[in-house]
Amino acid sequence: MTTQAEDHKQFTQFLPEVKRYLNELEHQDLWWTTVAMVGKINNENIDPQLLISIVETQKEFQNLRDTMIQELIGRYLNQANSEIMLKAQATIDILIRNLFERTADVGFLATDDDLVEFMAKSNVSEEDQEFIHQRIIEYVAKYTVYDDVLLVSPEGEIKAKLDASNPATFTRDSLINEAMATKEEYVEIYRKSDMFPNKSDSHIYAKKIEANIQGEIKVVGVLCLSFNFQDEMTRIYKTLGQGQQGYEIMLLDDHGKVISCNSSDKSKRNTKQIEPHHFTRPERSGDKLQFATKTHGYQGYYGLPWLGFVQVQNQVTFADKTDDRDINVTIPPDSPLYLRDLEETNLKVSTLLLIVILNGKILSLKRDVKAFLPVLDSFQNISIDIQEIFNSFIHHIHHVLVRTIQGKAAFSATLGVEVMDRNLYERANDCRWWALNSTFRQILSSYNQTQEISETETRKLTDILGYINKLYTVYTNIMLYDQRGRILAVSNPVEGHLIDTIIPRPNDTSRCLSLEDTQAYVVSEFHKTNLYGDEFTYIYHAAVKDWENPHRNVGGIALVFDSKPQFEAMLKETEPKYLNQQINKTTFSFFVDRRGMIIATTHKEHGIGEILDLPSEILQADNGQNDTIYWLWDGVPYLVGFKVSEGYREYKNGDGYENDVIALVMTGI
Repeated sequence: MTTQAEDHKQFTQFLPEVKRYLNELEHQDLWWTTVAMVGKINNENIDPQLLISIVETQKEFQNLRDTMIQELIGRYLNQANSEIMLKAQATIDILIRNLFERTADVGFLATDDDLVEFMAKSNVSEEDQEFIHQRIIEYVAKYTVYDDVLLVSPEGEIKAKLDASNPATFTRDSLINEAMATKEEYVEIYRKSDMFPNKSDSHIYAKKIEANIQGEIKVVGVLCLSFNFQDEMTRIYKTLGQGQQGYEIMLLDDHGKVISCNSSDKSKRNTKQIEPHHFTRPERSGDKLQFATKTHGYQGYYGLPWLGFVQVQNQVTFADKTDDRDINVTIPPDSPLYLRDLEETNLKVSTLLLIVILNGKILSLKRDVKAFLPVLDSFQNISIDIQEIFNSFIHHIHHVLVRTIQGKAAFSATLGVEVMDRNLYERANDCRWWALNSTFRQILSSYNQTQEISETETRKLTDILGYINKLYTVYTNIMLYDQRGRILAVSNPVEGHLIDTIIPRPNDTSRCLSLEDTQAYVVSEFHKTNLYGDEFTYIYHAAVKDWENPHRNVGGIALVFDSKPQFEAMLKETEPKYLNQQINKTTFSFFVDRRGMIIATTHKEHGIGEILDLPSEILQADNGQNDTIYWLWDGVPYLVGFKVSEGYREYKNGDGYENDVIALVMTGI
């Protein structure tokens, strides 16, 4: 079993700055020994205790040297460990957040009236086939994370699919029987399936489709959603690997085998990387550091038993990050980062040596031993040199601390805005898909002609909205409104009083009712509204199309996003965690817009809607820009990591919606 010192020493070869300081200090130590030896030769009439003090002080120096070397290597190692652990955790957690949304999708789509009716038919016409195929096309046009959707009969016949290049027409996959028999809400698998013979492995969410046939609930088939797994992992790797080469980022199964890797080397697939065990920190494996971690989960969902895994060669992880901007920050003496213990030890060694020198000079003069004075002068020079080296050493450790925080803050800001864009991508999908619900379209089309809606129709709308809202819990309310903006039905029974009232912000409803394309949607500004308890939020709108004429809008759907807890959770989950608890207490995060208006924050003294007077360097940064700056805010120095949103997939990337959000992570130093 190696000691920590021995463990650290093995990293020295990759740390030129450590080697330089070590060489300088060993040179001083050797010079000290040499001078002390000369002193012994010229010790006539000198008190022996003086020579003993010189040796004891040298031991203090050697202890300080060893402590500082370990401290510096430890800081470099903490920096390396932090990067590796953050990347591994983010790899699995970003994916799990995405997959959580899929569990709601499969639950809702399996109850879609059109799909249920189609699967319940014993004879399907070409017209039926074309209608359901168009429904699937519309679905995947919104939820672009899927590469195929299959409707499978209980016997295994594939009755509908999206991908025409998929040759499968029948399946013997046990997944179908499993989905029909399970008491769980859905079945999730990742493996080879005969439903997708063109793929080596498929990530499938399956749920049984049930229909009321002559008063009896029967299973009429299974819905299979094929998640575009490799495409999604490529996007995650791109986000996590920005600006850094040499990190191998992987997803492993519970046996330690590679499921996916950011390397172009396909031979890594299915190879065993590790024996799965509980990693508390990155571990050495040959010339590499590696770390594996389970997901933290999201809202109780943990997915399949996968691990986020990162490994990197020591030479890469300890390389000078020349791409990181040096922001020339000096840590003030009152900072919790300031290495006061080392500074005090340095002062102690200097003071002890000074006392030895003064005592020696006094004795030399008293006893008229002039031959010993040059020895003492040499010690004085050693003392000055050592103090300069140690001061520089401490400054360098401070510099490494700053770079560690700099990297963590910037990376956490990236994660924060990435999670936000991915979440709101789903909201844009939801409103557009739900607006295409056939029942909504039929009832609103009828209402548009007669201006009358029956209690039965209202109840039907309310039931569907309520069912949706139970599956998709990120909304406080989902509303349907007519061409004048009058609310016809709501998902939240507590807000039933809103029915027959006009939805606020007529400009938003007007824009929605003017939409021509089923791919288009409208998002309100981030504003305070009585639809959200007079607090700030976004409301997502999509047009409900006439049942007979898809070019005419008969109303709209509005989704009230539960922004406060959702955004706050995103910030808390992506906020950096430091070993120093004092630093954690001075760390907080924000989402702001281009004006600096707070959209969300973990800072208790600043409220949503407040404007922060941020530096123009942040507010005017380009989309996708990720950096860290030094900012003196209210007299307190902070390192501020920031990332400007750049969208996710087609969301904010050519879909007509523009709304730049900046994630800020601030750590007081």
